[in-house]
Amino acid sequence: MEITPIAKIRASQEIVDQILANIMAETWAPGSKLPSENELGMLFAVSRVPVREALNKLRAMGVVVTRQGEGTFVTALTPGMFMNSLLPLLLLNPKNMMDVLEYRRIIEPESAALAAKNADPSDLERMKSTLEVMERLGRPGIEFSTADAEFHLDIARGTKNSMIFNASNVVKDLLVHYYRKIIEVRGVVGALHYHPRIYQAICDRNPEKAREIMTEHVMTTIDDMAKIYQD
Repeated sequence: MEITPIAKIRASQEIVDQILANIMAETWAPGSKLPSENELGMLFAVSRVPVREALNKLRAMGVVVTRQGEGTFVTALTPGMFMNSLLPLLLLNPKNMMDVLEYRRIIEPESAALAAKNADPSDLERMKSTLEVMERLGRPGIEFSTADAEFHLDIARGTKNSMIFNASNVVKDLLVHYYRKIIEVRGVVGALHYHPRIYQAICDRNPEKAREIMTEHVMTTIDDMAKIYQD
């Protein structure tokens, strides 16, 4: 695929788009090394600043990895990776944070209710194991945020609805970043309080209770974050 010079306005995002297009076309296959920042700057006819911003976005998406002293390499591609191109575009600002929480308010209570109906023993065991990881960690950090997102993905898997699970899997990496921000602000107490109760309602095959607790969980988060952003 041909590289074309671009306008400096929106330069970093256009660089992201062109690099992604070349990766998808296997001009730069998984494992291959990208040109240096200087070389990319010359290819795109821009300074190193938007090139560096673009590479940071691609790293956040998991599309590339930088190895100290070696350069930047294309990672092994996964089906959800390119759909997660929204990841670097959604900055951690109040509007986008509330958008994510609104998404959770709509989707997750019904997912919990459906999981209470459909989850099989292996789903319940997976939820239990993830809860144990969260309880063992017991403090803010990327590991806790990842386990938090994994628990919600366990519930989506337990719905036995492929659309719900696939959509949840696609946005999982995005949600990890938002959970991390929320946990930095609110701590881990809320997750450790609500998640075991949601799990128990699912184990009890009680869709109404699972829906109720998940709704309360998400709404308390919305209320707390709204208060913080108003201050």
